[in-house]
Amino acid sequence: MDPLQNRVAVITGAGGGIGAATSVRLAAEGYRLALLDYSDEAVEKAQLVVRAEFPDTDILGVRCDVADESSVAAAAATIGGWTDRVHAVALVAGVLQQAYPVEELPLKEFDRVIDVNVRGVFLLTRALVPMIPAHDGGSLTAIASWSGQLGSPYFTAYCASKAAVIVFMQSVASELAGRGIRANSICPGNIATSMHTDALQVEADQRGITFDEMKTTEWAKIPLGYAGPPSTIADAVAFLSSDRASYITGTALDVNGGVHFR
Repeated sequence: MDPLQNRVAVITGAGGGIGAATSVRLAAEGYRLALLDYSDEAVEKAQLVVRAEFPDTDILGVRCDVADESSVAAAAATIGGWTDRVHAVALVAGVLQQAYPVEELPLKEFDRVIDVNVRGVFLLTRALVPMIPAHDGGSLTAIASWSGQLGSPYFTAYCASKAAVIVFMQSVASELAGRGIRANSICPGNIATSMHTDALQVEADQRGITFDEMKTTEWAKIPLGYAGPPSTIADAVAFLSSDRASYITGTALDVNGGVHFR
């Protein structure tokens, strides 16, 4: 019997590049999936991506604005009506900040980034921890960033948000360790998602160069020479969610192609 049979994973941001790859990866592991995203269209997309490879996967699609308390509560209630327990939580949903000098950063943009990237992680953690059985290998994994480990100019809100995610998950790990529930974060570098390519295009336009020139410039900074595919982060989520990582909690796992060493 598959050891993961009837185990449930909840994935936020499931319609995005990393979220979709994570959904497919956990489906391959045999999990039942609760796929959350901001819109009905994104939720439908997430389900279609998984079913294209694993048509028999038991999937619950849930529209959820992770930054909205009532939306998260409704999503948790829907999940609770579908399953009596959750084993793996992948907090993938996140947004990138529009680039601004700090003295010009609008409060509305700062709040947007913090609301999704930090408030969303908190709200989902608070809502789902009661559904994770103690001492049964349960885990939470949040997607942070290497930008949460060092400051980058013009992205103060984003860097601050991802630093907050790292320390938040460390606090959760310390708090839940006695119940045998692990909590970790993953710090991607440049990952080849639409978020990454969109950011490259914006910067290329600002510099007056082509997208390919911008990509060459940025990827040259990565020791391995390329932006990793979303599957590299999905593999890390699957590992941290598994019994193979049973003695790992409170870590911030670097998956960045060598762009930043600690």
